Amino acid sequence: MKLLVQGDDYGFTKGVMWGMLEGIDHGVLTCSGLFANVPNAELAAAQMRLRPDFCWGIDFNLVAGPCCADPKKIPHFVDASGNFIRSNITVKDPRWQSEAGRREMFPYEECYLEVRAQFDRYVQLVGKKPGYLNGHSINHENLTEAIRQLSKEEKIPYTNDILQEFNFVWAVDISGNEATTAKVFDPMNQVNRNPLKFFMEHAEEYLQHEYVFAAGHPGYVDAELFAQTSLSIERCRDLEMVLSPVLKKWIDENPVELISYRDLIEKEGEK
Repeated sequence: MKLLVQGDDYGFTKGVMWGMLEGIDHGVLTCSGLFANVPNAELAAAQMRLRPDFCWGIDFNLVAGPCCADPKKIPHFVDASGNFIRSNITVKDPRWQSEAGRREMFPYEECYLEVRAQFDRYVQLVGKKPGYLNGHSINHENLTEAIRQLSKEEKIPYTNDILQEFNFVWAVDISGNEATTAKVFDPMNQVNRNPLKFFMEHAEEYLQHEYVFAAGHPGYVDAELFAQTSLSIERCRDLEMVLSPVLKKWIDENPVELISYRDLIEKEGEK
């Protein structure tokens, strides 16, 4: 079994950044995507450059913090200050319930402009291209098409497509997780979330598959998170999982190989 362990939202806040680095340096994380648009991106990129062998990607963030493109050119999903309209507001808009409405809220041309601007910001900060492209929070038709277009232009894999190509089984539990699905902050729900327990309960099942995908948002929780996202407290649970001695022991004692998107790209090249 090949296990890909992905940590999203790197650089979102300093707490998220330092927690993610803990998971990289001392845990089982195999890849992580940078938020290139956030104020902490420069500090986060400096830490990335100290870890050149790790598989770093980009998480395209169109729901939190400042935009990278000219805000006058992407008026549909930023406010007067050039900050993205939060996802908890977006999903309550009646238009969000239909494809036509979502395309109206996020026009393709504007999505592409912002995706390209964040990509260019990443390259400027890190000094090289990301290893993979990934969406964030709310995926919709025009954003997906914009990322796929950039993937084609830059010849960098889009996570949704490469995971499907290799028939990955998802080892992720989002049932009842209102922070992810409905963008609602329920502190006790997040405190009680236990991705490590979920994974270990299904571990024998995962061993029956060739490729397994475990994704989360590991990080330390800081006050800045509460102002930016409904998905906050549970990040420490995701970090608990990737650092867990129980999970590490299970990996060591079973035919499990930790892989990243870089390994999948090399596999594609062999075809």
